[in-house]
Amino acid sequence: MILLLTLISIGCGNFLGKVNNVETDYLRVFLFPHSHDDVGWVRTMMEYYKDQHGVKQIISSYMEQLIKDKSKHFSQVEIAFFSIWWNEQSDTMKEQVKQLVKNEQLEFLSGGWCMNDEATSYYEDIIDQMTLGHKFLLQHFNYIPSVGWQVDPFGHSNTQALFSNMMGFNAQFFGRIDQEDRSIRERKKELEFVIHPDSDQGHSILTHVNYYGYYSSPRGFDFDVTNPNRQQVTDSNLQSKTDELARYFNQQQNSYKGKILAHTLGMDFQWSDAASYFGQMDRVINKVNNNTEKYKMIIQYGTPKQYIQALYEQNITYPSQQEDFFPYADYPNQYWSGYFTSRSAFKGYVRRIGRYFQQIKLFYSFMKINNQCKSLCDETNLKNLAEALGTAQHHDAITGTAKQYVNNDYIKMIKTAYQEMNKQVSTLLNSLSNTQSITHSTCNFNGSNVCHSLFDPLIKNQTVILTVIDAKVNNDGIKEYLKIFVPDNLFIKALDEKNNLLNGEILCTNEQCILYLPRIVDNSKLIHFYKLQTVASQDETDIIKIQPETITVDKDTKLFGKFKLNYNYYVSSSGAYIFRPDGQPHPYGNYVKAYNFTGSLVKQIYIEKSGIKAWVTTYDEDENIFYLDTFVDSINMSDYRGKEVILQVITDINNNKVFYTDSNGLSLQRRQVNHRDSWQMTVLEPVSGNYFPVNGAIMIKNENENQACAVLNDRAQGGTSLNNGVIELMLQRRLNNDDNKGVNERLDEQEEVDKKKVGMRQMMSHTIVFYNPKSDSNILRQLQYQQDLKPLIYFSTQDQVEYKSLENKFEKFIEKQSDYNLCKFYIEPWLTENQYLVRVHNLREEGIQKLKFPASLKFTETTLTGNQELKNWEQNRFKWTDTYTNQSSKQTYQEDQVGPMKIRTWIVTI
Repeated sequence: MILLLTLISIGCGNFLGKVNNVETDYLRVFLFPHSHDDVGWVRTMMEYYKDQHGVKQIISSYMEQLIKDKSKHFSQVEIAFFSIWWNEQSDTMKEQVKQLVKNEQLEFLSGGWCMNDEATSYYEDIIDQMTLGHKFLLQHFNYIPSVGWQVDPFGHSNTQALFSNMMGFNAQFFGRIDQEDRSIRERKKELEFVIHPDSDQGHSILTHVNYYGYYSSPRGFDFDVTNPNRQQVTDSNLQSKTDELARYFNQQQNSYKGKILAHTLGMDFQWSDAASYFGQMDRVINKVNNNTEKYKMIIQYGTPKQYIQALYEQNITYPSQQEDFFPYADYPNQYWSGYFTSRSAFKGYVRRIGRYFQQIKLFYSFMKINNQCKSLCDETNLKNLAEALGTAQHHDAITGTAKQYVNNDYIKMIKTAYQEMNKQVSTLLNSLSNTQSITHSTCNFNGSNVCHSLFDPLIKNQTVILTVIDAKVNNDGIKEYLKIFVPDNLFIKALDEKNNLLNGEILCTNEQCILYLPRIVDNSKLIHFYKLQTVASQDETDIIKIQPETITVDKDTKLFGKFKLNYNYYVSSSGAYIFRPDGQPHPYGNYVKAYNFTGSLVKQIYIEKSGIKAWVTTYDEDENIFYLDTFVDSINMSDYRGKEVILQVITDINNNKVFYTDSNGLSLQRRQVNHRDSWQMTVLEPVSGNYFPVNGAIMIKNENENQACAVLNDRAQGGTSLNNGVIELMLQRRLNNDDNKGVNERLDEQEEVDKKKVGMRQMMSHTIVFYNPKSDSNILRQLQYQQDLKPLIYFSTQDQVEYKSLENKFEKFIEKQSDYNLCKFYIEPWLTENQYLVRVHNLREEGIQKLKFPASLKFTETTLTGNQELKNWEQNRFKWTDTYTNQSSKQTYQEDQVGPMKIRTWIVTI
């Protein structure tokens, strides 16, 4: 045994292989040195990096120890931080780090730009931030992460599990699951299990739930210099500390199968003095390993990748899991379902810029492919926006759970990158139209904003060009509406590219006017334009101003004969994370007035209450699709009581307390009030315990499944259906309490209006649709497609414009089929000059998309983030044995097909 231990100590860099080949009944324990580094929370990202014990010092400190001692390992997660550190290093240090990666001493876990949230991040944004990190690792280390590390997000989605598989991970690690679920799993030895996020057997992934403190060191063994309660190991207490650690791991073994254990060694922003930490831990580990007959265990530093490899060789059958992990509660009455809505303005901003980014990447790529860039195609702006949006997906950013000044920093990052990107777009548009010094501006409205780049020239009788960038695919001939805020008391005409008059309708409420301009989609080109001009009279335009009719609306009024619309609020003792209402909701605001507009194109009901303005719009006599815009004014908190404003859509559908919410914008998850599939839940919070994250849609249907109502949203929100036929979404929160989860600040967002501080106001949008799921299974995805690919509109002041056409080398790649196309096409520049990362997402619930690969282009299919060939991953992936009983096998499609709701990825060389 002494000989064995000598071999172990000599070859610790390859310790795993030696241990795996040893026939022993000893318990084997892997310790994972790591630091959990939030890219912003109670301090900004750069403050965390530069602090005395900050990330810069942490990385430098552990690197020094790994270089000195090959038996030491460390796991790095957030590439946002690591990339900053890397860019500050000398060439000599970079070569040493590359050797540590090659030695498998340094492992990159997940490898994303950050550790993204799983409840409130949209699927496209998750993919982007993971791709950004993986691209960095591929460029600098030729490294491919194989283990997911989601140890701090407050609940876990099936989409994240699906993506972990699609990114080539063999396993993923969790920290937080519901306290009731965790205690049951501990008793049943089910803290490791295989998740099946969809019906495709090939998408399963092993999941490990960390044992203690989410991701902390064993209790009593946090030796970090920042821990004021650390207990140093001395000669006098070495024996007792060794016995204590051995007892701890023997206790832990009661919660896991097999003879191999893993445990984290670290916590938030730890390891700034790695020599001290390793030195303390070494004494205890060596004492155990030198007395194996007594302790019957061997402890080693290692990485999750090594642990998963050892676990795989045990060939254990694991329990299976199909349900996701929302909502999460760390204590019986504390459901973390408030953050689903916290900082709704920021959530809306991130979603809007994220959608913008998808189309801008395509526009930029097409410019580059067509050699239209000249010296204009600097990818710095794309990179900066990708990094800003990537940082915003962090589990204390998009969640709305950072301090106010930190959230302001996130906004500043995005706004700066967005503005610089728009300047570049403006320059590229000028290049395409052979014009100079023309400014192309975008506008976003939040209730009462004025768009000067549109309003000012129209008031001065100047022509405004509306440049439209439309990245939809094969939607030719479909009618859609551009919605444009215009000045009041003007006659306006609109012209198309051939100077034909366009019809439209203007609806005004409270001197705020919106032009609804129909257009027929033409996907034969990417860029279109229209003209707006002021004219002297109604006779010179086909745009008509619709006059309102005063009506009366109350909580029992069925709008358009279809549904009731109620705005209510909860009084609560909630905080930024926790939702804890004090009882049932109350009516929100007093009725002020209501109008009805009846145009030939647009029909609208406007409802005004104190604190709420709502516009319910339907187009072209459609009796089933309604577009709802809600302006939530400042929430009054003069009574010092927190309030959470909700929207309720009340229908006649009997859904029997079953409803469905999307998973990060993708597959719908079945929910049932007061029920969990995985365990018998104890109902202590009947409202917040039944709130789930809604990123794209919430839906109810009757038991015959031939009547359904869904509500789509424009940002992440919490939602439920507590009563039959009622869909409930939380819109806005203003709170008077901190919930003691670490942020130490109440959620009381404010803005300045007329030189006074008031609670944050916000405009938000929803789409309400009634349909038959059996005969129209794709309607929900059709509306999602239209919302995600809403055309980008740029305003410029010029009399005329003509844009060069951009050749689309992928024009026939996605074949035009007889049904409504719901395929998204993504493209962005990749590692070399003529390489592009291309994805196709078939958003249909039912229906296969056919592809036709252009012969002139070279396609190499890859995993989701483009960092390895798909065929290599499928050959080498771990195939876990579990109790999953669904007989469906791995779904297979032809080389030229994309299955329903599937995403495929390629590196394309042009």
